[in-house]
Amino acid sequence: MRRRAGLVAVIVVAAAIGAVLLVRVRPRPGPQTIPSAEAALSVRAPAVMGMFYPSAPSALRDEIQSCLDKVDVQGAAGDLIAIIVPHAGYSYSAPVAAYAYRQVQGRSYDTVVVIGPSHRFPFSGVALSGIGQWSSPLGRVEVDRAATEAISKSYPAAQVLDAAHEREHSVEVQLPFLQAALEQFKLVPILMADFSDDNCRGLARALADWAKGKSVLLIASSDMSHYPSYEDAVRVDREMLKAIETMDVGQVTTTTKRLMSEGVPGLATCLCGEGPVKTVLMAAKMLGADRAQVLKYANSGDAPRGPKAGVVGYGAVALYRSKSPEREGALHWDQQQRLLAIARRAIEEYVKTGRQCEVSETDPALRRPGAAFVTLKKNGLLRGCIGSLDPTKALAEDVRDRAIMAAAADPRFSPVRGDELGALEIEVSVLSPLVRVASADKIDISKHGVMVVSGVRRGVFLPQVARETGWTREVLLTHLCQEKAGLPGDAWRNGAELYVFTVQAFSSPAPGAQRNAGG
Repeated sequence: MRRRAGLVAVIVVAAAIGAVLLVRVRPRPGPQTIPSAEAALSVRAPAVMGMFYPSAPSALRDEIQSCLDKVDVQGAAGDLIAIIVPHAGYSYSAPVAAYAYRQVQGRSYDTVVVIGPSHRFPFSGVALSGIGQWSSPLGRVEVDRAATEAISKSYPAAQVLDAAHEREHSVEVQLPFLQAALEQFKLVPILMADFSDDNCRGLARALADWAKGKSVLLIASSDMSHYPSYEDAVRVDREMLKAIETMDVGQVTTTTKRLMSEGVPGLATCLCGEGPVKTVLMAAKMLGADRAQVLKYANSGDAPRGPKAGVVGYGAVALYRSKSPEREGALHWDQQQRLLAIARRAIEEYVKTGRQCEVSETDPALRRPGAAFVTLKKNGLLRGCIGSLDPTKALAEDVRDRAIMAAAADPRFSPVRGDELGALEIEVSVLSPLVRVASADKIDISKHGVMVVSGVRRGVFLPQVARETGWTREVLLTHLCQEKAGLPGDAWRNGAELYVFTVQAFSSPAPGAQRNAGG
């Protein structure tokens, strides 16, 4: 009896901090069809009430409100399309989740889609809920059955599987926060156990197609690093948040792969909800989101009496559709994927045959003049980067040409070989027009790429350089002058011309880098 009681205590503590990874068990019953009106009368009862959050309504309401009251509302960055929030016990993760839900307060949504990982129940595809209502100590919320039907018809791998939801906490713990932040809404609970890019992309497309023109909030429920030391968790999680801020699923995939390959002691996963995070990033971009903002980070070691070993990380992120003029002319997700496909096909055909592939485009956005950089990486290391600054040809053709040059004509590297094609990560950066600035004070390295010009010498850094190196503006400009333009390091202070531009960057992971995650 003592051994059993001890085991129960360990499970309770692990669940409270969110440290529950997927347990592989025997296959469960398959998906059900969309239920009839009879199922609409059923109620999904709380499974982790009293363990992850208080069971008494007053205590639960007070804890949530206390967390929300400690967060200052940040200036509206546009339309809030999605949030990424943790799903651990409230005493550990609620202070972080509150930063995201504080942004939700004061807004109105007809439907909220919450996508979480299935920690214990394995299945393929996507698990929807056919139950009519979900309950918490704060009341009941109606499930949007019309949305459930539309998503399942659009993406056949998304089917009703209430058995997967029965004991899962990743969606449930979001419900009380939503009830406190929003006056009225319908719910679409979704679980994922297959984190493959194909499954994420299929669900994202179905969500975006259904949500267009509707008032919808998307939520990815995910904790971050599991079980490293406090110091390692901070480093790993900061790098993951930086990847998420790019809103680039390829960056999330490759960053996860790189961090997991480093042998960090105790690290079991970087994102236990990697699938939900990737799906929400894709769907949010399809719905026009163009800016991600990290709102808060902490880990279980920051909680009162929280251990500094074997910690779990928590992050809160908001995804916005901005209202600024910079959105004009931005490429949508399908156009980005088309350019990435052109770049990969161009490289493969040139390496295999030595010929330039033909590009035939009907999309006006890809046919208009454009300038782009194509960056190649192999195992996370630079393998080639070539770009243009002047829009002299159709964007699709420019991407093709720069991709070939990055693979075969970057003087810093030998040409890409055929046996490397499957390991190449490709990033395309589409440039805005160059604008000259009067001084370095006008340069915001968090969003600007920079070109320095003096006589016939010039050098360029993409905006990604500052994010990847952590350089200050002064250090970045010094490196730019010395390493890229062959000028004195202080030329930017002494007469050299400075130009800025912005980029829309998106990437495709190496074909062999796609992975299924079960944490």
